[in-house]
Amino acid sequence: MNDSVHLLFPLFSSIVFVFGATFAKQTAVRGTNPYTNTALSNLCLALFWTILGFARGTALPWDALGPAILIAFAFVMGQLCTYLAFQFGDVSLATPIFGVKIIIVAMLSSLLADQGVNFQVWIAAVLAALGIAVIQAGSGASRSTPLTTRRAVLTILLALLAATALSLFDIGLQACGRKYGAERFLTMMFFCMGVWSCGLLPWANGPAQLQRMGVIRPLLCGTVLMAAQAVSMSYALGHFGDATRVNIVYALRGLWSVGLAWLLSQLAVNPEGGHSPRTMVFRLVGAILITVSIFVALT
Repeated sequence: MNDSVHLLFPLFSSIVFVFGATFAKQTAVRGTNPYTNTALSNLCLALFWTILGFARGTALPWDALGPAILIAFAFVMGQLCTYLAFQFGDVSLATPIFGVKIIIVAMLSSLLADQGVNFQVWIAAVLAALGIAVIQAGSGASRSTPLTTRRAVLTILLALLAATALSLFDIGLQACGRKYGAERFLTMMFFCMGVWSCGLLPWANGPAQLQRMGVIRPLLCGTVLMAAQAVSMSYALGHFGDATRVNIVYALRGLWSVGLAWLLSQLAVNPEGGHSPRTMVFRLVGAILITVSIFVALT
């Protein structure tokens, strides 16, 4: 049990992510652009880690500046593609697709980090890929707000780009956290990420626009929740490594997203609009396959 207790961090992140994504989708429906969500969430993260680092007297590892800049860029691109996927498609479609990180991280762990991946984890990755394929197969039928094939494909492509960028971030953070010290490197990396995110501000919605849209409250809720889940994931990867299993548990967010979408549809408050029973069945079956992959990997 002790060698798996750190997996509580990605479990927490998987739950918080879905609620944060739902708030992000709500703001997108009302007119905010993905640059706003990305910049605010990332600046919140940068502020948290910078204050924490200096409060604890953490010396910045300036020799790690180069890797920190590159890893921070991968994180910003991953976050931006995530919010773009929410902009063009459904949370309950995009979120399970992010589960492809399992496969990418497993491959990168094997090829780049010189870390063996056992046979059970590869079986789990295949099951997760099947789950993603099932979800994609049922992506087309919504009742009130049809998701066109073009928008569904664009959502899936953006989700895959986000998964790729964030997989590179995970592997880089795991390696550099061990080399330079997790807390020291996280402080440096998120400081660099804040600088990168400032470049998005010219394209972000201004305060007056946000006020007119009436999105201040959901925007703040989504920003805090998305930042909180990222803090939890970053801490797990930086301190414990184990990127493959951490991401397998994190893939539970696909199951939570389908369940939450169904619940909100029943309450008639789903920001994604209504979905046909066929769509929800496909998404549920795919999410269950991803969940089974988690138990296979952790056995």
